Amino acid sequence: MRSIALPRTPRSVAGRLLLTVLAVLALAFTVLVAAPQPSAEAHGWIVSPASRQDLCYTGAVSNCGPVQYEPWSVEAPKGSTQCSGGGRFRELDNESIAWPRQAVSTNQTFTWDIVANHATSTWEYFVDGRLHTTINDGGKLPPDTVTHQISNLPTGNHKIFVRWNIADTVNAFYACIDAYITPGGAPAPTTAPPTTTPPPTGGSGSCTAALTVANSWSGGYQASVTVTAGSSGVDGWTTTLPSGVSITQVWNGSANGNTVSDVGWNGKLGAGQSTTYGFIANGSPPSSAVSCSS
Repeated sequence: MRSIALPRTPRSVAGRLLLTVLAVLALAFTVLVAAPQPSAEAHGWIVSPASRQDLCYTGAVSNCGPVQYEPWSVEAPKGSTQCSGGGRFRELDNESIAWPRQAVSTNQTFTWDIVANHATSTWEYFVDGRLHTTINDGGKLPPDTVTHQISNLPTGNHKIFVRWNIADTVNAFYACIDAYITPGGAPAPTTAPPTTTPPPTGGSGSCTAALTVANSWSGGYQASVTVTAGSSGVDGWTTTLPSGVSITQVWNGSANGNTVSDVGWNGKLGAGQSTTYGFIANGSPPSSAVSCSS
């Protein structure tokens, strides 16, 4: 018995196109699944002034843990006030590490190296835990290098903490800078200033004072004054700096023009005992001596 072949139904052009499209989509899906996924850990960090993670990355600080290999990855949920953001790089929170002080100006440019761009909501700059400046990017993508000019930073030793808040995720990136801030961005002293105070020679109730310049820059300088009691001690002291000294900031002392007095807790000195105050002033360091009275 002869078999009868049933006629095939011709496939329409539209049907053939649909099958082709489906085959291409299936192939594309297979490639995407099989391909290695991009890392979500590569983003950005502050390179100038050097942040803690940058110091680890460049080898200026050792024993930093894995952050030395990926300083751009200090990422954690928004809202933290820790240098690590509370994430996996906890070495950045270790205050026992001798983090070098970075020379920072009171009007400083901060530079970010961006490895992978993210839509950004805000950049927040804190000084010693207090919000100093917020820069709102409104969700735009930053370029590969981002610079921020931060003004009116306080002088002295401070910790600058920065949050880069991402617009389309719950995370932020974190950086800390251990700063030594001066109007001219002078470097921090690397060693304690040498002692130049002469032995006390005053009689009962007298005191002596000696000035040491720690740093100077164009238009200003930082100095310290060591006050030493005479043979019978003092209960309060006042030093008089040379005429023309223009003090802009003083610590461990109370300034009035070119005179600086004790602040109570450091006013009473036993015989031969010393205390030190520091200050920042405009102009050039004085060449004449500092006088002391009790």
